[in-house]
Amino acid sequence: MAYKSLMQFVEELETNNLLIRITAPVSTELEITEIADRISKQPGGGKALLFENNGTKFPLLINALGSDNAMKLALNVSNYDDITDEIQQLFKTIAGPKNSLLEKIKTLPVLSGIAAWLPKVKSGRGVCQEVVHENPDLGILPVLKCWPFDGGKFITFPMVNTKDP
Repeated sequence: MAYKSLMQFVEELETNNLLIRITAPVSTELEITEIADRISKQPGGGKALLFENNGTKFPLLINALGSDNAMKLALNVSNYDDITDEIQQLFKTIAGPKNSLLEKIKTLPVLSGIAAWLPKVKSGRGVCQEVVHENPDLGILPVLKCWPFDGGKFITFPMVNTKDP
């Protein structure tokens, strides 16, 4: 099942007991990252955290894909081998030689399925353009200061995987 929105995935995490909602006030300076660090280092990667009271009007989701169970939920599989098998079958179907017209026609449903993965091109204005800030202020976002000696708050990639060299 593809999720229609991040909120739908958050609801699914909660339904599967893979989410902790944090409603207490927390600071974006060091406090949220300290909590997230402790949770994400738990066996199995810990649960996703939804900070609902972080000093901004935006909730902050952290560690949404941090556990094996959450990743499998996002990918809609019970086992990663399911994805491997699907990809292998896909390549087997489309990569082999097609000697007859019938063999070529049999690949059309597979090719149609691949085409469905591609983003849809829509004309007009997108939902993301419903609110337009003429004078944007990044200060309204829950930007984190992660470590005590950081120079300040940093906007990082939406997903960060840090590895000690």
